[in-house]
Amino acid sequence: MIGTIHLTLQKEVPYIILIVALLCVSFVWIGNKIKKTDPLEKPKGIVMLACWLVELIDNTVGSTVDKKHVRRLAPYIGTIAIYIFLSNISGLFGIFTPTQNYSVTLTLALITWIMIQYTSIKENGFKAYLHGYIEPFAFLIIPNIFGRIAPLISMSLRLFGNVISGAIIMSLVYTFTGFISSTILGLFSASGLDFLNFLGPLLAPVLHAYFDVFSGFIQMFIFITLTMVFIGNELPQE
Repeated sequence: MIGTIHLTLQKEVPYIILIVALLCVSFVWIGNKIKKTDPLEKPKGIVMLACWLVELIDNTVGSTVDKKHVRRLAPYIGTIAIYIFLSNISGLFGIFTPTQNYSVTLTLALITWIMIQYTSIKENGFKAYLHGYIEPFAFLIIPNIFGRIAPLISMSLRLFGNVISGAIIMSLVYTFTGFISSTILGLFSASGLDFLNFLGPLLAPVLHAYFDVFSGFIQMFIFITLTMVFIGNELPQE
């Protein structure tokens, strides 16, 4: 509390910091492993996995933008892909999912949006960038401004909405199975187990596989695809 201002730490914040810290430590550790690897030997273990992942990301980016821009864009795409996917599936490990917080998805979308504007200015010049707001006619400046802002809003809300909807559905499933379980066990109340949600674990694995793993991967893929498309649209086509 600062004066009359009440500050509340959101429950996702510690886990946001935890995931970032884990990724930083992992990247440094893997980087050191790669440095110590003999380039003449066939990679194995975590080094082989890292090489495969880098190649996959490079090919994915290269399928959307010109090859000469892959080296500049791929590190960012790879970083947000890993962070978003790990955040989306973190609920499986009993922690709060960072991407259920709109501040997180908005920040990720804001970084992408800034990169889109930066790329547009760098490739076309600041004068041409400003002129784009009044093309093809000056009276379209308001729709053009909204068009520039639209990716920021749509990308952040799409990721947040899909992740939070999966969490809400799973919460409703657990509530429903808990009610059914307690009703069934209530018939045997003498056992003292009427609080046990025995139906939840039977349905949860399949639903978690969809809402956390599959849907988490799809939402990550959509986010990085939109990022590549929006930035690629600002790059010169050859």
